[in-house]
Amino acid sequence: MNNRPASFIKNRIIENIRPWESIRHAFFHDDTVAPVTLGDYLAYSGIVSAVLLVFQIVTGLLLLFYYSPHPMKAFESVVFIQNEAPNGFLFVTLHAINAKLIVLMLFIHMFRIMYVSAHRGPRSHQWYTGSALLTLMLITGFSGYLLPWSQQSFWACVIGTEAMRTIPLIGDGVAWLLKGGKEVSGTTLAIFYGFHVILLPISIVILIWFHLKRVWETGVSAPPDMIARIEKESCIGCGLCERICPFEAIAMDTPYGKKKACVDQNQCNGCRACLGKCPTASIGLFSGETPMKREPLFPHGVLNRAVASLVTLIILFAAVFFFHGLLMETRTPADPLVTPDRIKPDWYFMGPYQLLKVMPSEFMGLLTLAAVFLLMVFLPKLDRSGPRSPEKRPVYIFLVKTAILSFIFFTLWGFIS
Repeated sequence: MNNRPASFIKNRIIENIRPWESIRHAFFHDDTVAPVTLGDYLAYSGIVSAVLLVFQIVTGLLLLFYYSPHPMKAFESVVFIQNEAPNGFLFVTLHAINAKLIVLMLFIHMFRIMYVSAHRGPRSHQWYTGSALLTLMLITGFSGYLLPWSQQSFWACVIGTEAMRTIPLIGDGVAWLLKGGKEVSGTTLAIFYGFHVILLPISIVILIWFHLKRVWETGVSAPPDMIARIEKESCIGCGLCERICPFEAIAMDTPYGKKKACVDQNQCNGCRACLGKCPTASIGLFSGETPMKREPLFPHGVLNRAVASLVTLIILFAAVFFFHGLLMETRTPADPLVTPDRIKPDWYFMGPYQLLKVMPSEFMGLLTLAAVFLLMVFLPKLDRSGPRSPEKRPVYIFLVKTAILSFIFFTLWGFIS
């Protein structure tokens, strides 16, 4: 009797169980770095962003029951949800303000990764997927901004799509595809609606899966001054740490004829892959001469992340109930024949929008923004080695701080101008 089908099914089940068994074992037995400073708590910005994204998906699905993507009904449907639908005001406001907060948390997450140089080595894959996620979230925010079909959203879409026309060769085609014609119309609303509720969410979920998978494989980035250190006296020179180090920071040295492991401080990212694997427990994590405090991933690490997420959700609901008047503009129905006195994009586009206003031409502004974006995306190719500690690389940290302050400056300038 042929048992090949049964053997094949059995082998497939075992192959699918093994990764989950590995994750379960790591979850209950691994440890992580205990947060000490405020910068350490910023490491939780990634998981907080994921929690906020779940809230965004849930509120978005609830709004789909009542929203109508038609230019004659879109604005009225949003008004109906706010005023008539059960808890409609809460869900509309949550969805709108949470979109702003998600982008803020993603910016904090990306800038922290840049600051501690956690984009090097194997983590470059996480940087690329993270950059793609940030880009998709910005596009999602832009597409969702049009859906209420208000004056501000309509004319912000007009300016955003018209700016695409300045791109050489393909600009007119890109603008036509985005608008579905020569002007922003009901076809544009249908296109943006399709992107916002189908294509972009699916793409984001897929990218998040790959991103979290890589995070699990390489570990959460450590503080920049944390490196592994090996006790030479107890090291037996087995070479296991050299083989498993994902950053190639450990090499075998042979002083006095005996093999000993050595750590390259410029390459070590404190990923903790070598901890717990050393048969003589000769490896520790240090900040200078001080051993780093560690804590179990479960329950301490999980509780810390849960508290960070809970505090963020409290801030979100406080903004919804007490500051929605400041965070959400007064909406009036879209009128293609009346241009508003002041067209205002969402906060995360305010800085780039202000830069486009002060540049000699829209093309130069778009070229500048594209150059900054490409520098950010390909940062792992530009920053490959050297110490991660900010005190040891003042030029790099100066450039990172300049980028952050420039973004803040142009954003504030856009709000007050």
